[in-house]
Amino acid sequence: MAHLNLSTDLLRTFVTVVEVKSYTQAATLLGRTQPAISLQMKRLEELIGKPLVIRQGRGVALTERGESLIGHARQILRLNDIAVGQFERGVESHTLRIGLPVDYGVRMLQSTMTRMVQKSTHIRTEIHCDLSRNLIQGLHKDELDIAVGLYPGGEQQFLHRYWTEKPVWVAAQGLLFEGFDELPLIAHPYGCVYRDRMTEALEQAEQRWRIAFSSPGIGSVQQALLDGVGVSCLTGPTMLDGLQRLSSDTGLPELKPLHIGLFYRQTHLGQYGHEVVNEIERAVESAVA
Repeated sequence: MAHLNLSTDLLRTFVTVVEVKSYTQAATLLGRTQPAISLQMKRLEELIGKPLVIRQGRGVALTERGESLIGHARQILRLNDIAVGQFERGVESHTLRIGLPVDYGVRMLQSTMTRMVQKSTHIRTEIHCDLSRNLIQGLHKDELDIAVGLYPGGEQQFLHRYWTEKPVWVAAQGLLFEGFDELPLIAHPYGCVYRDRMTEALEQAEQRWRIAFSSPGIGSVQQALLDGVGVSCLTGPTMLDGLQRLSSDTGLPELKPLHIGLFYRQTHLGQYGHEVVNEIERAVESAVA
């Protein structure tokens, strides 16, 4: 039985059409005509034997078979581009846009990216720090090429790899809070996964709480904790000296695990982008371990 071989050209057209949600824009990015893009998509669907995308107004959406293929297609292109990049190293003209979360390991990830930027001065790089939710939205709006962010879990578009980490309740060493009528929480603004984990757990345990301090920056949250303003939850990369992990003896409910995702758009990645993805993988892997 002959093996079915999928052309990387066809897969690249497929991934590009899906990421930009447009045959016309895909044609512009790939340097082809729109009819050529349509023919390539038709050829790939003939090889697969099923429709991969459907038209929705001016955009496109994945079919069930398309959803099954898109992840594999992106991995194949990633391996192809990394392999080719070892032999052909041209100057990349576009700007690589990277999103780093302020609510997870920002110091660790920012240090990793700073080292890469200093080493690769010929590459234009923009680094944006924000809440995970905003970064993932920016990726979907084509405002970012790579993003690290906390997300609820499950299948996600552009998700390359994910890790899980257990958040823990923390407070300043020596802080006593059992006597509070309402537990004072230190949190990021509404929409942060850390905040959601705390409030959901407390509500399920029927424990009263209030937001005593809120800030989008992890540094402000950490300082408020050190100042004894209240309690919060953190993970390993965001713990500091002077903070204590609170045991179950305090009566605080268990917190659900966090999902840390590494997302990227294949369309603008380039060889340097793949190197950034590799470095981020190593950094997060080390932090979780």
